[in-house]
Amino acid sequence: MSEYNFSNKDLFIFFAVTFGLTIGMGIVMGFAYTKYPLDSFTLTQAYYPSIGVMTALLLNKERRKNLPMKFYGTYLFFTITSILVLLIDIYVLHKDPNAYMNMVWVIGSITLCLVYFADKKEKIYDFGLGLGKNVKASIGYILLFVVLCICGNFLSALTLGNGKKFIDAFINTKRSTGLIYFPSLCIAFLGEEYGWRYFLQPALQQRIGKRKGVILLGIIWGIWHLPINLFYYSPMTPFYSILNQLIICISYSIFFGFVYMKTENIWTVSIIHCVNNGILPILNNAVGINVVLNGKLVLANLICFCVVYLPFLFTKEYRKDEREVEFTNKL
Repeated sequence: MSEYNFSNKDLFIFFAVTFGLTIGMGIVMGFAYTKYPLDSFTLTQAYYPSIGVMTALLLNKERRKNLPMKFYGTYLFFTITSILVLLIDIYVLHKDPNAYMNMVWVIGSITLCLVYFADKKEKIYDFGLGLGKNVKASIGYILLFVVLCICGNFLSALTLGNGKKFIDAFINTKRSTGLIYFPSLCIAFLGEEYGWRYFLQPALQQRIGKRKGVILLGIIWGIWHLPINLFYYSPMTPFYSILNQLIICISYSIFFGFVYMKTENIWTVSIIHCVNNGILPILNNAVGINVVLNGKLVLANLICFCVVYLPFLFTKEYRKDEREVEFTNKL
């Protein structure tokens, strides 16, 4: 029996697969970003952390027999399909890789939702995929995040002297916050959160403590975005983009980590992640690609995100002894 929920071998496999895929496809992004839109690459990259977890657990002889194999198999199939479609579109067909990807994501997400109910309930819950855990609390935390997200971005806009522009964009927008799209994109948002929150958060917290663990997770999560920062978010100002990404990921890691410890529901943080990606373009009146950043904006985000999210690091969930916190993953 390991002293950790996830062994060092599991952790090594997770990092090797997650970052191996990210680096490999990141190189492809580097060749493609001047010729093709990269939206499909960014959403497909969200699959990789879950693939890292699933690979590690499938290679673990003790755990393999108890895994929700239908769910895992479906996820692996659509991940491989998405990667192949991207590579074929670029290197064989020489066409926009976004052409068929929306269909792949929607079909994949709907299929995953159906397969969820085909696996045995105990296997689904034993491996952190339980949908019905702490539902009432989850709804509250989702609403809390919406409020915090609006407040944090409004403070940043005020700091930069863009308060009126922010309010006008928020009032006049006709775009959705993204929540209604979650069922058709859940394969991507679950992809990140199952890797970061279900697997890596407890693995790091058990080794170095809750606060240090969640901060280190934020740094790793930020670095993982590197190809997206370089070739999609802000190719013209990559340094500021990477720095800004680290600030955002560490801040969100603190809050997402808090919510996950409180609810033990991976779907809750997946929905919050989806809401974030839907609401940020509204609040900033931007599409989030080819953004030109500067030091003033990054500093404003640093100050405002610290004000809004850093206090959660001092809540009792982070102060509790490690042994008092139960995660859904089993030994």
